[in-house]
Amino acid sequence: MSTIDILFVKRCNLMHISAHLGLPPGHSHFPFVDVTTRSDTRLFLDPCLIERGQDDFSRYSTALISDFEDKLYWDMRHGRWDSTTVFDEAHEINDTKLGYGTGYNGKGKTPHGMRDSLRGLCKLANSIPTISRIQDISVFVEAFAEDCMSDLLTNILRLNLSLFTADLMHTYGKEPAGIHLIKSWDLQTHSWVETEQPYWTVSGQKILLVPKWWVRKNFLFKAHQYLYGVIIERMKREPGYENLAKIDVWKNMERDSEHWEYAKVIEYTQEHPDALNDYHVRMPNYYNRSAGCMDDNDLDRAVYGRSISAIA
Repeated sequence: MSTIDILFVKRCNLMHISAHLGLPPGHSHFPFVDVTTRSDTRLFLDPCLIERGQDDFSRYSTALISDFEDKLYWDMRHGRWDSTTVFDEAHEINDTKLGYGTGYNGKGKTPHGMRDSLRGLCKLANSIPTISRIQDISVFVEAFAEDCMSDLLTNILRLNLSLFTADLMHTYGKEPAGIHLIKSWDLQTHSWVETEQPYWTVSGQKILLVPKWWVRKNFLFKAHQYLYGVIIERMKREPGYENLAKIDVWKNMERDSEHWEYAKVIEYTQEHPDALNDYHVRMPNYYNRSAGCMDDNDLDRAVYGRSISAIA
């Protein structure tokens, strides 16, 4: 038995989606992330990658995210935070099999928990008018990293992910396992809307397929990147900093707590709100670099633990 055959047998035991569909291993053969039902794969939906997508699913998903963030920050700035409905569907959806879970968890964040964890951002949004993107949550809220953001995006885009899954499953000749009710963000009502959709299962578990060009292991937008890539560059134009290298400016910043970078970006952005606009403009450029997006080999290594092309 060849190495590729052995890998395929192991993959069948893990029940990757491709094995269930009778497809050869390797992300060059299909447009989705080839997760396993046994445990979650440590990849995450990235809003910047969704925005980069040129396909219809990505474009419509970008519009949904934009509408959600408009509603989110409107509620923050109009005294509706304690009654906001934007987090009514804040819970972990295990169907994508992405994240840090075991594949059988599902506690996630509650609507109340989400409001509490972002209460500080609500106050900042009222003092920093340029806070406007969903990415800003991860920039200004330390605890809101890849896993939380990916869960939130999955909720917002659940209908679109269901349609993506249905389109592929029909292409591969697989019939749905049943019909269920789901809620997702709606452009027309600017709220959560319930619809009836077909679903598919693998090894008895519901599955939502995710476009492979939407995911990364880690985000390229964070407090550190904003501080180092934008704020320090702007500081270097000020008297006393112009002859220092960026790394020297960073090393000489006051560190009065382990969260000092978040404190610094908040302080600077409150004084210079336009700096955040600059960061928003630059953000896509980080993903245009060679390591900005995962290619098929990167995905193979993340999902199978090795590059398929290297052993085929």
